[in-house]
Amino acid sequence: MEEEIFYKEEMRCGWKVDQKTKRVWGGQPGKCESVWAVQLEMLDEVERICKKHGLKYFADSGTLIGAVRHQGYIPWDDDIDLVMLREDYEAFIRIAPGELRKPLALQTLYAEKNYLRAHAQIRNSQTTGCSKEDRKAGYNCGIFIDIFPLDAMPEGKLASRLWAYSVQTLWTILYTWYRFDYYDNATVFGRLLHQLGNLLHIPMERSFAVYERLCRCFNGKNTSRVCDTVFIRQLEKNTWNRQWFEKMVYLPFENRMIPAPAGYDGRLRQEYGDYMKPAQAPTMHGTLLLDPDIPYEEYRRRGWKKKEQGCRESSSAL
Repeated sequence: MEEEIFYKEEMRCGWKVDQKTKRVWGGQPGKCESVWAVQLEMLDEVERICKKHGLKYFADSGTLIGAVRHQGYIPWDDDIDLVMLREDYEAFIRIAPGELRKPLALQTLYAEKNYLRAHAQIRNSQTTGCSKEDRKAGYNCGIFIDIFPLDAMPEGKLASRLWAYSVQTLWTILYTWYRFDYYDNATVFGRLLHQLGNLLHIPMERSFAVYERLCRCFNGKNTSRVCDTVFIRQLEKNTWNRQWFEKMVYLPFENRMIPAPAGYDGRLRQEYGDYMKPAQAPTMHGTLLLDPDIPYEEYRRRGWKKKEQGCRESSSAL
């Protein structure tokens, strides 16, 4: 009975959410006809692995807003965002490659060539979910969920700003060195920095290890705040009380429960203000090509040109 209620068409904030958006096609694992269904399968895998190994993760950003405001996805959303404290995050990316069930795969800089993001993604290799930059880079372009690390921040306004500036500056340099070829908005300085990186031939993994050491240099110390270092340039919005993440609560999310930080209200108000009021906001992913039924390798063979029925392009809002 609960399943029948879940799959009923509904309206959320004036947005129609139909059965096709929610349902797994034919009830067959791995064969999905909706982006949500693909991502919820990935979420279930994260839950299974974290429960097995005693790791904590939390819904975050739009996913956390959706859990609080809609008891599920924001109706126009098309991704799932999770966060982990750095210790759990690093344990997860060590364990997950040997635990994830195919066609799911963990994507990190250390696991896949040309992937340069400061966070991990889980991808379904039998689907398509990618930006234009993803297509140029040539790595796994399946539908994904994001997993971000949280790091401790130094105490004091000056110390935290100096640390944040160092982290952001180093990331900008590394990103320009290694990913610049995949972007169209080239600058003269960017081109020169990219050419310098090519001349030096420093392995990407070695450079990224230096960046990660800088990110986690205050972990394990008695600090009161944590930060999502991926979005550190928006320091005030993405710096949160550590106590908010010390305890976990479970919130309804579609037809399952999802863990959230016990201090979710403070975390969301810090970044979004009145998060119970829907508002337009840009997605970090840009415009995405999404197709839950056609593998990205098939699109790649076609030169990313032909769109099949069921494929759509999407960008998010909150």
